[in-house]
Amino acid sequence: MRARLALLVVLTLAGLAVPAPAGAQPGGRQLSRSEWQQRLDEVDRNYEQVQKTHSNIYTQGPVVELVTMGVGGLIWERHGHIALCIHDNDPREDDCYNYGIGDFRHPIAMASGFFRAANSFWVGIQKRDDMFATYLFADRTIWIQPLPLTPDQVQAVRDKLNHDVKEENKHYSYDHFWDNCTTRVRDVIDGATDGAFKKMDFKTDGRTFRDLAREGFHGLNSSWLPLLITDIAMGRVTDQVPTYYERLFLPDYLREAVATKPEWKIAPIAVYQRKGPLAVKEIEKKLADGGLSADEEKQYKARLDDLHDESSGRFGFALLVLLLTAPAWATRLWGRFQRTGMAVALAPVLLFGTIFWFLAIISPLPYVRWNETCLLLMPFDALLLFLPQPRRQLYARGRVVMLGLCALLMLVGVLKAPLWPVWLWALVPNAVVGFWPRRLEAEKIAAPTEGAGEIVKTAKKR
Repeated sequence: MRARLALLVVLTLAGLAVPAPAGAQPGGRQLSRSEWQQRLDEVDRNYEQVQKTHSNIYTQGPVVELVTMGVGGLIWERHGHIALCIHDNDPREDDCYNYGIGDFRHPIAMASGFFRAANSFWVGIQKRDDMFATYLFADRTIWIQPLPLTPDQVQAVRDKLNHDVKEENKHYSYDHFWDNCTTRVRDVIDGATDGAFKKMDFKTDGRTFRDLAREGFHGLNSSWLPLLITDIAMGRVTDQVPTYYERLFLPDYLREAVATKPEWKIAPIAVYQRKGPLAVKEIEKKLADGGLSADEEKQYKARLDDLHDESSGRFGFALLVLLLTAPAWATRLWGRFQRTGMAVALAPVLLFGTIFWFLAIISPLPYVRWNETCLLLMPFDALLLFLPQPRRQLYARGRVVMLGLCALLMLVGVLKAPLWPVWLWALVPNAVVGFWPRRLEAEKIAAPTEGAGEIVKTAKKR
């Protein structure tokens, strides 16, 4: 269970591209020969358009192309992907460099390496056709932007890529926000252009790292689970607002930066357009580009409104918490099986508390180590089951006071994570033990093994 949860957290945070089986579509549908040929023809046709549109760049010699991929239906595909390709003469022979490779065949080892920051990901080199095939089969939009670099800058990019792909250099410690496949590409370009992106001191819309991480999980089979993971598994550093440069940890924003940089203004051209439902940013881009009929524009706007209205999952999570903690107070109200009810209510609290504390101890990742969830879900709450009654009650009251202070800090904005359902999860069992005395007569029937003498002693104290 713990390994599966850890892997799900990794997949939620990573946003990587993982090659799909040849001919397979998400959901298991196989592409027909004609569908596959149509997609290949679309890429060839649109790539010729890219070269014609930017002929001034392609006639100068080798070209560095920024290739970004849209979202897919799988959880690790929800933030898109990115690569750099070096175009010489024949597109089929072009080399593409992918910094987002992980060993998903060994998920436990990969999850362990991710949390320990132990070089669990690496850069690989592929021919363009081989790389594109992955994303065509997965039905993910592919954009290309040729970068207007000087010959010396192109050579600097090529030298850096060839250095990174060597066996002794290719592995790195993946960090979703500060060292991922997109930041690596950003820094390669920046290093060759004397800080082209660092010089873009543009204002942002004020969204935090957490907001940007959640953005990818709306639409396209959206689920509460990855949205909730971004709430409870990401620590306080993700509630900072990134600078424009830091914001380029996501492919969409790096693509946007190349398109808006005043000296470049290279608009992305889609060599392949997703056939399935589009994600939020893809719909926004279509509306911004224009050229739609009135009916198409109306349909896209309606779809966008639906995606924006989707639940964040937090209210549903709060209802789930009330259900999970109900055995603690319901058995106390009933007066029977009170210890069993408390154990059932505490089991998920203790499980998740242990996981997050363990990860905070072993991981150097700042958003894992400094996680406010650890203040709420604590493995020490197991003492509610095993301490003698007076001490159990004293511990529970102390925890309620602690949770009250946490609530105050959340209200005034010192603790910024959206953790009210988690706070309720920890509060209910502790409040029941601390302020709701156990029903003595019913306890004699439900738990006779505790001994009549102890019950009488407890009654005298009351």
